[in-house]
Amino acid sequence: MKTYFYAFAFLLSPFALCCGWSQAATDDPTALAKRIVASHGGAERLLRILSFEETYVLGTSGKPTDRKSVLQPPLLWFVGKTERVSQENKGAICQDVWMWTLGPLVDPRSKLESIPAATIDGKDAKGLKVSGSVEPAMEVFFDTSTSDLLKIAWKGEQFLFSAPVDVDGTRVPSKCTLIGKTGNLRVTTELKKIDRLAALPEGLNKP
Repeated sequence: MKTYFYAFAFLLSPFALCCGWSQAATDDPTALAKRIVASHGGAERLLRILSFEETYVLGTSGKPTDRKSVLQPPLLWFVGKTERVSQENKGAICQDVWMWTLGPLVDPRSKLESIPAATIDGKDAKGLKVSGSVEPAMEVFFDTSTSDLLKIAWKGEQFLFSAPVDVDGTRVPSKCTLIGKTGNLRVTTELKKIDRLAALPEGLNKP
């Protein structure tokens, strides 16, 4: 009986070690970030330069507006041929779009911390706090089943994401709702067309 028990324990121990490592990896923020990026095609497939066409609505009674943009987050966002954001206000807008591409998760300057899990729109979500590459620190939440981005909490505002779409080997949400600091609906947007670009088009007026 002892021989059988020890043999069983020997066979079980690698399984236990494997499962223990897997659980630790789940709770480790760096491992979680790597798993999220891998599920989106890997770091090499993340969007670095892109264009998109969107329809957005301001507030609850705004008129739908179409817009075409070219972006190289976290610094450049062009609407038409004009840079949308002044240099001094870069941190106010482009960094949240950068997180939408998952770029900060692979930036060597990023510091990652685990934050409590949450339920977002009925979905279980794992959370990360990201700082260093984005300031102030940003809290982001990902669907535990799909690793898709569900929410960014930043500067007192909340960005809620849905409807992920495949784009040239990676995946990004195509819909976003922005809730302001006072809980008011600020913007809803839907991206209708997203394209990866090899380089910024000629003729853009950089700030």
